[in-house]
Amino acid sequence: MAALDRLPPSVQQAVRPFLADDTPRVAVFDADGTLWRGDVGEDLLRYLAANGLLPRGASGAYARYEALHAVSPPEAYGYAVQVMAGMAEQELEDTCTSFFTRRFLGRVFPFVRPLFQVLRDARVAVWLCSASPRWIVEAGARGLGVDPANVIGVDAEVRQGVLTDELKLPVTAGPGKVTWLARRGVSYGFAAGNGELDRDMLEPAPHRLVVASFDGPDNALVRRAHAGGWPILRT
Repeated sequence: MAALDRLPPSVQQAVRPFLADDTPRVAVFDADGTLWRGDVGEDLLRYLAANGLLPRGASGAYARYEALHAVSPPEAYGYAVQVMAGMAEQELEDTCTSFFTRRFLGRVFPFVRPLFQVLRDARVAVWLCSASPRWIVEAGARGLGVDPANVIGVDAEVRQGVLTDELKLPVTAGPGKVTWLARRGVSYGFAAGNGELDRDMLEPAPHRLVVASFDGPDNALVRRAHAGGWPILRT
């Protein structure tokens, strides 16, 4: 497969046996730090708060998010969705599409589009499972040619087209990712992630790829990858 030959060696190391193996033809990816640089959920919250777009005002929303994140990241990820309660879903979707295109489309890692094309050519279904709000990850999926129906993100109940603060639990971080993939009936043969809260999703996958930064200390997922001989892509 010529297109695969042009991908980084660590990506080839992870993907070749997956495509050759008798495993489910489904690949699951984390989003932030795995497909693109930065955290799109955090940046969206900062943008909404700074521009007075949160229905309840919440001028201190991002500071509150940071305080929660220091204690419990999953709780913070849930808060980032709850604070949008009262927004019209269509307005949020439009904002997310514009925001992702302007702020994040240029941050997509170079390996991602070629890899997704290889997977599409091999008739592999691609899913995104992220701890960022569902709507912004769906915008990212569209930008990468992935069906937004194949997105799992932090979500809340929507009534009459308006977001509520009733989260759909568990939050999609750590074991919550595994729970939601199972609820959606997703049996996968390949998984990729970059953070400690992706480990639960990667552990049961027959084939894995860990995306790690060139700078900064290795996190627990990267150390697990080293211990297990999992392919690591430095970005």
